[in-house]
Amino acid sequence: MKIAVPSTEANLDGMVENKLGIAAHVLVIETDDMSFEVLNGPSGSSRPGAGVQTISLVMDMGIQVILVGFISPDIAKVLARQGIEIVPQISGSVAKAVTSYMDSRSSNSKLKNDELPSRESTSKDQWIAAMKKSLRQFQSILPLLVGVILLLGLFQGFVSKQTLLSFFSGSAVLDSFWGACMGSVLTGNPVNSYVIGKNLLNIGVGLSGVTAMMLTWVSIGLIQLPVESKALGIRFALVRNITGFIVAIIMSVVVVWFAGGRI
Repeated sequence: MKIAVPSTEANLDGMVENKLGIAAHVLVIETDDMSFEVLNGPSGSSRPGAGVQTISLVMDMGIQVILVGFISPDIAKVLARQGIEIVPQISGSVAKAVTSYMDSRSSNSKLKNDELPSRESTSKDQWIAAMKKSLRQFQSILPLLVGVILLLGLFQGFVSKQTLLSFFSGSAVLDSFWGACMGSVLTGNPVNSYVIGKNLLNIGVGLSGVTAMMLTWVSIGLIQLPVESKALGIRFALVRNITGFIVAIIMSVVVVWFAGGRI
């Protein structure tokens, strides 16, 4: 690794300069063997652009880190985008600064390696927690699904297929309307709508009616309307539910049309 350090002397015993633009020398140090090359700095000049010119010189030598007392935040951002690490607020001798930086780098690397197993363990624990949560949700939904299936059996026993199909005549628009009415009145877990929708398709109800029912099932709720009105206002609740009802009908017709069904 190559590190650039502005120095008062042309050797490792020099002191780290506060700014690149006023350094008499800039040392480019190879950390593998602490060998270095010396570049002549601006020699104490504070002329505009002196620091940028110095940075251009050391960048051509393939440096990866700059140790310095102070550097402009804007210049630091530009260098960071080039993959060069800037370490400010450095003082003392050049040799000590480089040694301290390398020791700090080694300590951080060791700390990350030590933390790696714990991170993997944390990831594993998160997966286990997610699986347990999913299992609990499925267990809570299962009785509802069983109840819905049983209710559908009773519904079919009391409401004949002919009576149901008298409402769902096969017209996409009318079926969407009646499906939206059904979904607006019924309420429950969204998963239940899949079971009911599948049952309606098996009976012979068109896709538009089932689609409208599923859309309003999760977006319209006449049973929850009083609570929604109290929480958000009667005007908002009515406008939202009426708009959702109309949009559900339109969307169900559009779905059937794209699916190649009869309008």
